[in-house]
Amino acid sequence: MVLFLSDIDGTLLSAQRTLSPRTIAAIEAVRAAGHHFVLCSSRPPESMRVLERLYGGIGSPLVAFNGGLVLSGDGEVRHDVPIASADARFIADHCEASGLHASFFAGEHWYAWGEDEWTDRERTHTWVFPEPASTLEFVASGGVDVTPPHKVMCMGDPALVDALEAALADRSGVVTYRSKDTYLEIANAACSKGTGLLAVADLLGVAREDLYYFGDNFNDLPAFEVVGHPIAVANARPEALAVVESVIPSNTDDGVAVFLEDWLAGSAG
Repeated sequence: MVLFLSDIDGTLLSAQRTLSPRTIAAIEAVRAAGHHFVLCSSRPPESMRVLERLYGGIGSPLVAFNGGLVLSGDGEVRHDVPIASADARFIADHCEASGLHASFFAGEHWYAWGEDEWTDRERTHTWVFPEPASTLEFVASGGVDVTPPHKVMCMGDPALVDALEAALADRSGVVTYRSKDTYLEIANAACSKGTGLLAVADLLGVAREDLYYFGDNFNDLPAFEVVGHPIAVANARPEALAVVESVIPSNTDDGVAVFLEDWLAGSAG
């Protein structure tokens, strides 16, 4: 039994930002052969379930928020590394003073800054809807202390994002990831896709030599380090391409599907 794990954005999604029919068929085939296929992303759980439904994968474990939250197939929390509430409050205060948008993702819940262009973009991107309470209401109510966020997404003018990134540089409890000049993702410094996927491997009883991971970016590097078979799509960053076992076609050329098809054919042979 083999465990295939895949990043989503830039790795698995087609140019239409969904799963192509070929990718759906390939995932269905490896699952029908008795193997596992698990999503591992910075996205929240419900956004990942939207994709799982396309190939009948509901009931599989999930590695959400870059490893900050791992859920078993029945939704049980198996690994939980949220941002400390003090760090979350610092971020909220800074963003309120500077005018940056800050979305707080805590487990299954998304607290957005308000109805602005950034909320609309995130809703379109993730297919998830925010809670009625805003980020600042979530913080002011004390909810941030009870269920601190697993990920904070700050969005706005690049200069304001630069300033926040600099302000967080001395806070050792958080790590930042700049996906684009207007976006800053923030997580607990102790979480990574590597630790998250190992929690899934332990849950399913799969050895490291039977772990295959598909990725494309900086946040995939910890995953590449711990699996038996690190694989990058051709459109991956040079840092990712430099450390993998093999390179497959790009996400827009159905690279993951191509690999799965070939792997199944070789396995059957």
